Amino acid sequence: MTIAGIDPGKSGALAISHADGSAQFFDVPIIKLRGKDQPAWSEWSNEWAAALKWASPDMVVIEHVAARPGQGVTSMFTFGRSLGFVHALVVSTLDCPVHFVTPSVWKAKLGLLNSGKGASREICRTLYPATAASVARVKDDGRAEALLLAHYGRKFL
Repeated sequence: MTIAGIDPGKSGALAISHADGSAQFFDVPIIKLRGKDQPAWSEWSNEWAAALKWASPDMVVIEHVAARPGQGVTSMFTFGRSLGFVHALVVSTLDCPVHFVTPSVWKAKLGLLNSGKGASREICRTLYPATAASVARVKDDGRAEALLLAHYGRKFL
């Protein structure tokens, strides 16, 4: 069974998880716009749609994120836009089940509740040793969490 996991944030990623334990990662493409990092929407759409069509996953698991106190209005609007973009991209590209799961639910099941991003990278390397180089850097937390979302789907959905 092939499962796609998606961390929809600006530093997020798409992970395609295969039954043999291998995985491919696709980061959110970023461009500088007025001095700020922003998603490169067209590039993002083209790359991820091609990856999803090629992989033809049996299921997609998307992190269901929401605003939290103290976060800026502009950044939360962009975050919500990214979540909607990812959802629309998936349902327009694939005909398979799409599941949304909150961070508190999937992280609790994997023993990551109240843990930092480093813990996600560490458990990812433990569960999927072949991906260690792909999640080695601090900024690879989106990749690790995308693969862990796919893992959650494989084990609990």
